[in-house]
Formats: sequence, C-alpha cells, structure tokens
Amino acid sequence: MSMWRQDLKRNAARNGLKGALIAYVTSPGFALMSRARLAFWLNARGKVGRLFSRLVWRSTVRNYGCYIAPTARLGAGLCLPHPVGVVIGEGSVIGTDVTIYQGVTLGRASHEVDAYPSIGDGAVIYAGATLLGPIRIGRNAVVAAHSVVLSDVPDFATVVGAPARIVRTSRPDDALPAADVGRAASSR
Repeated sequence: MSMWRQDLKRNAARNGLKGALIAYVTSPGFALMSRARLAFWLNARGKVGRLFSRLVWRSTVRNYGCYIAPTARLGAGLCLPHPVGVVIGEGSVIGTDVTIYQGVTLGRASHEVDAYPSIGDGAVIYAGATLLGPIRIGRNAVVAAHSVVLSDVPDFATVVGAPARIVRTSRPDDALPAADVGRAASSR
C-alpha cells in the first residue's frame, strides 16, 4: 500500500479516489499529509523541484499552522488528528502508523547539536509534548500530553511529565512466553 493511501486510511478512514477527494475537504490531517507528501516528492526532483517544494511547504505552513520540514522522514500512515501547531524538524524520523496530536514539537535540543528525535512504529504522542535531541521513542510507546522528553523511551512504554519519566511498560500478548499467553487469555 502506498504511503499516501495509508495516510488516507489512517487520517480519514476512507479508500479510493472519491474517498480521497472527500477526505481532502473534510480532514485537515489528510489534506496536510497530502501536501507534505507532494513537497517531499518535489524536493527530490532537482533544483526546480526544490523551489516548488518550498512554495508548497510555505503555503502549507501558512494555511495549516503546521511546520513539517521537507527533509524530515515520515513513515506511511502518519495520523495528525489536529495538525495545528505541530513542528517536525529537519532531521526527524517517524515510523509507520504514528499518531501525533496538536502542539507537538520534534526538534533539536540545542543550536550546537544538529540531531532530532526518531519515533518508532505505532507510537502515540499527545498534545503539547516536546521531544528534543537525538532520542529514540520506541515502538508503540505513548508520550503523555505536555511531557518534555529528553532521553530514549523503550518500546511499549508510557512516559509522563517534565522531564518525562516512565510510568508504565506493557508487553503485547505476542511478546509473552508461551505459558503466559494462556494465562493472559484466560484472565480476560
């Protein structure tokens, strides 16, 4: 499935061209991701493409109040339910099926160090969270609202606070040893 189609499915729960047209008008997250994907595509097309990429990017920032650098690497299915105020810096790397809410910043920790966060597949970052520097947010991790994350977050962990601290770590059933899977299923 193409990245754009996965964006459509995650942001608007629609399929097909008709669904995409409706989603573009009704879903700000999908419209924003469509424009971001266009800017990324143009950015890779030489000097003239980079010029048009900047024009699309500038228009997107102005119209949506969301800064996604054309040099960031975004995985398929990035969901932005409320994209206003989101900042995704130049070197950020985002995995597949990640959800980012309004007011989130992925940026550098200092002007001297040009390093950005890396977000694992399936992670959820809630409103107002700030993630700074060369940190890694693990697969299916959760960053609570208004948390300030300055260090790595393991897979399946939930972090809260400023500075963020781990409050919960969970394993999916398929990560449990075989004997524990039966007990987990019978306890439901």
